[in-house]
Amino acid sequence: MKVYKLDAHGNNPDNFSKVVYIELLNQAGYPVNQLKLHVPDKSGSSGLTLSDTLSSGNYLLRAYTSWMRNYPESDFSFRTISVINPFRDMKRIGVRSSIPVDEGTDTCRTVQTDKGLLLEVTSDSSTYGTRERVKVNIQATDSSGNPVEADLSVSISRSCLYNDHRANIQDLVHSPGNEEHGVPAHHMPELEGVVLSGTMLKSNNDEPLANEDLMLSIVGKAARCQVYRTTDKGKFYFNLDDSGVQEIVIQPADSAVSDYYVELEPDFHNAYDHPLPGPFYLDTTRLQALNQGIINMQIENIYKPYRQGYTAGTPDAPEMAFYGEPEYHIQVSDYILLKNIREVIKEIVPKVSVRVKDGISSLWVDNGVDDLYFDDQPLLLIDGVPFDDVDQVLNISITELERIEVINLRYFLDGHMFEGIVHFVTKEGKMAGLEFHHAIFRQAYAAFSEESFFRSPVYSSDSEKNSPLADFRNSLYWNPDLFTREDGKTSFEFYTSDETGDYTVIVEGISPDGKSGFIYKKLHVQ
Repeated sequence: MKVYKLDAHGNNPDNFSKVVYIELLNQAGYPVNQLKLHVPDKSGSSGLTLSDTLSSGNYLLRAYTSWMRNYPESDFSFRTISVINPFRDMKRIGVRSSIPVDEGTDTCRTVQTDKGLLLEVTSDSSTYGTRERVKVNIQATDSSGNPVEADLSVSISRSCLYNDHRANIQDLVHSPGNEEHGVPAHHMPELEGVVLSGTMLKSNNDEPLANEDLMLSIVGKAARCQVYRTTDKGKFYFNLDDSGVQEIVIQPADSAVSDYYVELEPDFHNAYDHPLPGPFYLDTTRLQALNQGIINMQIENIYKPYRQGYTAGTPDAPEMAFYGEPEYHIQVSDYILLKNIREVIKEIVPKVSVRVKDGISSLWVDNGVDDLYFDDQPLLLIDGVPFDDVDQVLNISITELERIEVINLRYFLDGHMFEGIVHFVTKEGKMAGLEFHHAIFRQAYAAFSEESFFRSPVYSSDSEKNSPLADFRNSLYWNPDLFTREDGKTSFEFYTSDETGDYTVIVEGISPDGKSGFIYKKLHVQ
């Protein structure tokens, strides 16, 4: 999927909100898939994995930002897609016939509006063999013939999977002038990342916990903490820039505060007030080709993991803790195995000592200036989460501990001062089963969706072209981030698969001044 962010006042590409919410809705208006897309620029892309439990039929893609939720749902972006699932009951699908297009016809059609973005697509041939290189050239101009630096999206798939009645980008662009002014802003714009919002309430009377400092932390090996003071109505807002599902913890900065609970605001727009997609009609002239496409999908799912280029990428670089590089970093495996963590602190960890009073242990940090200890205890973290029970931490099995990080300086975080930081990191990064003595809010939270990449084989050598691995891709190429140069030109290359037949090249995009363009071209593989 390609997402363009446009200013509603003039349809110019815009970079106001950095998060786009995308939902796939069924014919009952129920979301069967949802994702949060990080779009730091004026456009972005992602992909949805369709569950094999989906019924065949039409579905509605809905996209919007948090700020758009302050306006009518009709201002959202919608697109209908059709899903065929041969493994589920298909009785509710209607059939209809149409006039087929002769195979091998070199068809190129431009769809445009007055003064729109004009696109021209040419290829080095109209007919290709299997596993053959294809080069496609694109020219973008305005209505006066001047070159345009356009932001384009390109896809190449089997023609039987292309819906001739699909909406193109020009049908989806918002008509300026319909926006309302003075609408109450219940939903904040997300200028950096996902805004995690909610309310903290008192358990005994459900009244808001007002003007209380809260700490948000993410369970893991890299400490990521934020502090926010609730409003008079108990509201809080945290900014997240993580991807994937994370385990979050929200708790008062003052551990003496108890008897409270947290209510998170829903991330997605729960209301639905838009026409549902109509019934799905299966074109009888495409039945044989669609059946072959279904077979191709099953073959591709078998061979794809073994094909070069589909291996997992290199691991991401380790995340940095909110306090940066620690003053002292003690990797437990670098030393002889001691009996317990208490001995590790005594024998190995510099600037930190354990004191015991009335049977309760506490940690103290040397300020590193005049060999004196700070007056208050440091911020104690276990796998990134503030924790105030030192004895529980000291009782963690030494075999579970990976490292200890120490900051022996005063550290300021969102108006809070901590006299040092001591961070215990376990090998699993899951807090080693420690239990809080006071109530906390802890749950899994889905932040940005993971990035989606399209990879296809390259047959540039004889050995690659003669590979015994079957290649029955239904989609030969997808590039959501193709840009024309100053001269309005760009090009790309791809390789055909083992499947013969007709393929459709679809190019669509937007110019810097908000003009949209769309074109498709047919190619034949024999």
